[in-house]
Amino acid sequence: MKCKETAVPGMILGLLFFCCLMACSQPEEPIRIGISTWAGVEPAELAARKGFYEKRGVDVEMVRFSAYKDSIEAFREAKVDADMQTFDDAIRLYAAGRKMKVVLFTDYSFGGDGIVARKGIDTVSDLKGKKVGVEIGTVSHFSLVKALDTAGLKEEDIVIASIPAWEIKGAFIKGKIDAGVTWEPYLTSAAKDGGGRVIITSRDYPKTIVTTMVMSDDMISRRPDDVQKVVAAYFDAVKFMKAHPGEAYAIMAQAEGESVEEFTAHVEGIRYIDIETNKAAFGTMQDGELFDVGRNLTDFLFEKSMIKTVPDIAGLMDGGFVNNLR
Repeated sequence: MKCKETAVPGMILGLLFFCCLMACSQPEEPIRIGISTWAGVEPAELAARKGFYEKRGVDVEMVRFSAYKDSIEAFREAKVDADMQTFDDAIRLYAAGRKMKVVLFTDYSFGGDGIVARKGIDTVSDLKGKKVGVEIGTVSHFSLVKALDTAGLKEEDIVIASIPAWEIKGAFIKGKIDAGVTWEPYLTSAAKDGGGRVIITSRDYPKTIVTTMVMSDDMISRRPDDVQKVVAAYFDAVKFMKAHPGEAYAIMAQAEGESVEEFTAHVEGIRYIDIETNKAAFGTMQDGELFDVGRNLTDFLFEKSMIKTVPDIAGLMDGGFVNNLR
């Protein structure tokens, strides 16, 4: 009887130890990163296809969405752990209560966004009294205001039609609008297929439209080492792209469903942000180059009633992972 009394607890302890060992040895779930069509974010996909995440020791699953809005919603609903999204959308989600951080900046638009207009509308000044399609409360709307300002115009001087950026091309071709604000690949193809022309691009207001990788606070708190590996692998891809642009562009073009020539043309409209430029963007003590951009976007979103409160941008940005890189 005494043997049985001592054996049972021993068996239980052994079983508990075995279960603990098995639990500890279980592989982590892959970090799911949402991505949609935009040349500036494709280094994240390149990192997956070239095995850079794996080489860094982290399992990543790229989740591609055909519509950008679906990518945002997936991150909002925690269906993905990270997402590639514009700075203004990150601010909007953060202001709405999403626990998240910007962990790196991917690129800024330098001609990849702009305004397409009908024949006879040759300058921004010619937009006065015209119907212009734009997605209200987005960075496209913000850039439209900046473009109008260069011509001495205000929003009240045009007729605004609220249309998602990816639907601008269709509305323009069908003659529903006189002009529209969108991005590549829709910008160039809208001008070509709709018989119009691009009258102004983000080259005229650089570092206004910035794209980011955002990560959930939950993932950062539970697996900070893996988040660090994701960030490192992303910049491995950026370095590879600079060293081997031909191979890199072919891979990224395939991911976007474009020819290499089309993808290369779109790359000309952006500027990729490398490690050192990221460090300058984050800066220290809220003095980074993109803090002012974030504050301006926040004020704009609040003014347009797209957010209910003005969040502290410093709470959204986490440059620690970038600053850890050498």
